Amino acid sequence: MSGYAAAALAVVIWASYPVATRAGLADAFAPHDLMALRFGVGAVLFLPWIVLKSGDIGRHAWIRGVPLTLFQGAGMAALVIGGLQCAPASHAAALGPGVSPAWVALLGATLFAHSSPLRIVAGAAFCTVGALLLVGSSAAELNSHVLIGDAMFLGASALGALYVLQMRRWGMGAVQGAAIVTLYSALIVLPWHWLSGNTALLNIAPSTVLWQVLWQGVLIGCVALLALNHAIGRLGSERSALMLAFVPALSAMLGVVFLREIPSHAELAAIVAICAGVSLGASGGYAGSPAASSARAKRSACGLSRPG
Repeated sequence: MSGYAAAALAVVIWASYPVATRAGLADAFAPHDLMALRFGVGAVLFLPWIVLKSGDIGRHAWIRGVPLTLFQGAGMAALVIGGLQCAPASHAAALGPGVSPAWVALLGATLFAHSSPLRIVAGAAFCTVGALLLVGSSAAELNSHVLIGDAMFLGASALGALYVLQMRRWGMGAVQGAAIVTLYSALIVLPWHWLSGNTALLNIAPSTVLWQVLWQGVLIGCVALLALNHAIGRLGSERSALMLAFVPALSAMLGVVFLREIPSHAELAAIVAICAGVSLGASGGYAGSPAASSARAKRSACGLSRPG
């Protein structure tokens, strides 16, 4: 699968995730119920691979899995699900994946001294403007409760950006990274769920539980994470984050198709800004891409690289 195809798959799943999660909260699922389904089912799916490949997973990979679990696993999921109890699902998409490119550029520069091309920075700026327009379009809903949720979404987005940067920097394989993060998250979340003594899952219709098993466990807990990791390996951190910024725009489009929710002028402007940002930043090569690295290696072999 190409990097763009993997990123597109992750975008489609995450565009529907806030709505599915908010629906689960409305159906009497507690936050730790949804997290238990997400990481418990995901861990079961990854467990056969972990058992078969345990001898090939080095000590460094297990150690690096600890911060990655905070960035993209249980830590990030707790912030998103907590935020969805306070703010609309549209805010989760806009302030999560929508501002991820800006976080990647900012944190990459401040923490890893990574210089992003001007085109990438401009694309991230367009995506951020679009995300803020989407949030601003529902300004009438803004209150202290919603702002707390928005702050949680921004925190989750920052953690996600750190995950993208570190996965690329450490060069972990797509399946290995996803499996370790999901397993560690399950080891945190499942005991927490058991100790809470919550039995809500037993009182919810089986069909509703199975629906959340599909979304939380199979699609979000397994497929989307694999697709994201594959995209990071193929496209690099910045371009992967830019592709994910298309999530809020796609969420708005899905609302038009399935819910007959006609976007406002501000929302249409936001969609245009995000699409422009993704198109601008995702086009051409950049310094961190595999193609650019290969080109630098060829120039070096021919004696064309600059001294220093």
